[in-house]
Amino acid sequence: MGAPKQAQASGLCSYAATYDRGATIQHWQLRDLVHCPQRDEELFCVYRHRTLRHDLRTGVTSVAQDLGFEPTSMAVGHGYVAAGGQNSQLDVRRLAGGDIVYKGHCGGSVNNALHIARDASQQLRLFVCNNDDTVKVYGLASGALVTMLRCPVAVNYAALSPCGRHLVCVGDNRHTYLFAATPVCYRQAAVYTEACDAGMCCAWSASGSMFASASQDGSCTVWDHRSAGVVTRFHTPLACRNVKFSPAPLDLLAFSEHRSRCHLVDCRMWGREQVLDVGRPNSEPDISGLSFSPSGRRLYVGTEGGIAAYDVDTMGRRGFPAFELC
Repeated sequence: MGAPKQAQASGLCSYAATYDRGATIQHWQLRDLVHCPQRDEELFCVYRHRTLRHDLRTGVTSVAQDLGFEPTSMAVGHGYVAAGGQNSQLDVRRLAGGDIVYKGHCGGSVNNALHIARDASQQLRLFVCNNDDTVKVYGLASGALVTMLRCPVAVNYAALSPCGRHLVCVGDNRHTYLFAATPVCYRQAAVYTEACDAGMCCAWSASGSMFASASQDGSCTVWDHRSAGVVTRFHTPLACRNVKFSPAPLDLLAFSEHRSRCHLVDCRMWGREQVLDVGRPNSEPDISGLSFSPSGRRLYVGTEGGIAAYDVDTMGRRGFPAFELC
């Protein structure tokens, strides 16, 4: 793929390398197909009908899932890997040994996004966002459907807060929905409206005090759920497809555009922003996903031609402790 164009300098990160490990895109809007959940140099990506595990240290690639469909969505975490398809296909496996937890169709139509997290009961759950206006919640220990959350719109993404007490959802309208979560149910608590088009992705900060949503209109908005107030807004030239907060205590926010550019923002000084152009000269590749590494030392930005890695300046960012406020 070659080195990308020089990132705008602001000291938040620096270009490190580009890996010839493309992540294919199955749906023109859904772009969360690159994950780094366990080790800083281990990436999971979707490539056609497979989920691949790349060990960037050794250069070894292995198959985590060999599927009968090309995934539109994928999630990895807590020892599990899950992939969802255009026709409600769902495949969930344990990473250790590859045992199948769930394989089949979960109903509805497109599985737009998957999210793995511990809920308010501290049980591991898989949240499946579907075009049938639902978020289906599966127990990862059993593969059984635990509950189903109904939304007013087709759901494009859902994310659970770090302590499991709040769920945020975005979908095919301009609203961002906040749900209060208990071990047995999810109750709509608030609706936020800042975008002018569909929401594509959402995420929680590591402290659980803030959440962000990325939208089709190119906006990325951050809220503080304790005050219900807007913390900050960003606008990009193209649709905003993905958003992620860094692990604590780094306090960074990353969000990607439809093509070529990813933005890295300092959550302590919101005006400090670095724009990363992952395309080569005269090239604007579609972005397939982005992910911070578990330590926060790396930011990975995927395209179909390769994955660009950036070294985050962590030394100057570890002076502030992290607290769970959610």
